[in-house]
Amino acid sequence: MAEYTNQNLKKIWQDTLDLIQTNHDFDNAIFNTWIKDSSLYDIDEEFAIIVVPYKINKQIMLENILMIQSRLSSVLEKDMQCQIFLKAEVDNLTPNSVVKRRNDELFENKIKKQYNFDNFIIGKSNRDAQAAALNCCYYPGNYNPLFIYGNSGLGKTHLLHAIGNYVLENQPDKQVLYIYSEDFVTLLIDAMKNKTVEDVKERISKVDYLLIDDIQRLTQSASQEIFFNLYNKLVSDNKQIVITSDMHPAELKGIENRLISRFSSGLSITIGSPEFETAKAILRKKLEGRQDDIIIEDAVLDYIATRFSSDVRKLEGTLNELFFKAILYNPETINLEFAKEIFKEDPSFSKSENITPAKIKKAVCDFYGLTKHQIESKSRTANIANARHIAVYLCRKHLEMPFAKIGFEFGNRDHSTIMSSYEKMVKMLKEKESFQQAVIKIENKLGIH
Repeated sequence: MAEYTNQNLKKIWQDTLDLIQTNHDFDNAIFNTWIKDSSLYDIDEEFAIIVVPYKINKQIMLENILMIQSRLSSVLEKDMQCQIFLKAEVDNLTPNSVVKRRNDELFENKIKKQYNFDNFIIGKSNRDAQAAALNCCYYPGNYNPLFIYGNSGLGKTHLLHAIGNYVLENQPDKQVLYIYSEDFVTLLIDAMKNKTVEDVKERISKVDYLLIDDIQRLTQSASQEIFFNLYNKLVSDNKQIVITSDMHPAELKGIENRLISRFSSGLSITIGSPEFETAKAILRKKLEGRQDDIIIEDAVLDYIATRFSSDVRKLEGTLNELFFKAILYNPETINLEFAKEIFKEDPSFSKSENITPAKIKKAVCDFYGLTKHQIESKSRTANIANARHIAVYLCRKHLEMPFAKIGFEFGNRDHSTIMSSYEKMVKMLKEKESFQQAVIKIENKLGIH
């Protein structure tokens, strides 16, 4: 079989589609609706496999198969025969062809060049994570694995790609594999079905940096068994493993204890929500090269940064929306009045204004007649401890904060202490109506019940 990479196949098929268009073999409506979404799946000697999404696409292409074969033959400069398959039929192809193609896709370099250390904005909330990521580029295997955890949208994936880009640029002889955990599961399940597990394991064992995104989705038990063996092999060979998750290793559900133990044995670093100054710096970075088109007042950046410092993606998305609306409505300057008008119906703004850990703590303190110092203290007095449990519970329930982040808000407590506090309140809410009523009243006070 001739060796064609996915990029080769995409280029060949795009050239074929361009030739079909140039020769007006279909009118534009037919081409754009039924032909454009096809793809070249594989080439084996003089046979080519073309994949289409629906039966009607297949029917139209089969009716014109001689023309399609002719155009593809012209591009490849050799006679070709074509077979048309639905995407759903691809699984019925010979296993070797299917598995090889899928594996090649998952092993392709997916490192995004736009994410690097230079454009990662550093602040108090992410300084440790950035330093740890850079450290593993210089000293691979020193901390294995590096486990970066925190809420979605805070820069974990950015750091994975930054590691990949740094290594590929400065150590081009090193092999880097970035893979999303669900793709990793797909890879391993296919390998088990088609008895190619050893081939896949050998291929992964050769990488110098294994970067896995969102490990909490690796819940398929058989995949965990294979990953466990791979993990041990890579660590013993001093290869660097970097993992991201939305929670601390100890909080992972559906992951085997032996894997959690190994994750915890490395370096676990949280990446928190950016404080105001960091959020504003991120916005300024995103503005680079755009100020010549539209002027935006500094107060607008303050307005956005104040409300979306908990989510970097939301920061960027809000700025993009604001620029789009500015192009649409053409104000002379994006000022605070214009920004507030644009976002007045956005529920995210009202939610971000109404619910914060500080407001939850204040509402609980007011209800129990306590001070902020008391609820954050180490006191185990029953009324203070119970109030603290309720505040922790509400932060987890309504803000979906990781335990480590809640711990920071409550006197920098360890995540395991906060987890225990949350679980105690869950249990007490099931057993005691007095706590149920207290929570309801506090939620009403916050306007979130």
